[in-house]
Amino acid sequence: MPLIKAVCFLLFISLVSCNTSTQQKKATENKPLPFVLLQPLQSFDKSVLLFLKDSIEKFYPVHITIANQKSFPANSYYKPRNRYRADSTIDWLRSIRPDSVKLIVGLTDADISATKGTVNDYGVMGLGFHPGNACIVSTIRIKKSATSTQNQQQRIFKVVVHEMGHNFGLPHCPDQECIMADAEGKMKLDQEKDLCVACRKKLKL
Repeated sequence: MPLIKAVCFLLFISLVSCNTSTQQKKATENKPLPFVLLQPLQSFDKSVLLFLKDSIEKFYPVHITIANQKSFPANSYYKPRNRYRADSTIDWLRSIRPDSVKLIVGLTDADISATKGTVNDYGVMGLGFHPGNACIVSTIRIKKSATSTQNQQQRIFKVVVHEMGHNFGLPHCPDQECIMADAEGKMKLDQEKDLCVACRKKLKL
């Protein structure tokens, strides 16, 4: 192939490749953000809801909508411990999730529990299955040892994005500074900083 033709051919291939890459980038940029619904259960501080909306939208590429307050479903109440079953509540949240919403996050100041190993009714800060489209977070344990309002809000935020991370397909992470670290029944939230590099690569959004 003559030199001029070869140069022209290479230039054409380069332009096509560049154009395809630009189109793919624009397609990604123009992709609509998935909707996430924050569902307050019982009474829940509106200022915390607004804080979560702003913080989550900066953390994950999602659009947050805040729903009107609802009561827990009757079948989720566990009378012996005066608290609510997280798994039953998640099943209900799934049933009320609008089709336009990728996932729904239940938020409550009430106590919640789940089955853990041989313990049938284990109190938890939150629960989310992976992958999934619904999760729930309780503030009752988060607030107990919080040192300030800001510390309390940051802890709630970390638990929420942790459970959302499970819904987005992330398992627990061995990195103790990663938001996806397993609490293992302890208060580890203050040492968690962000999603680690490995978890960001695994994130399915």
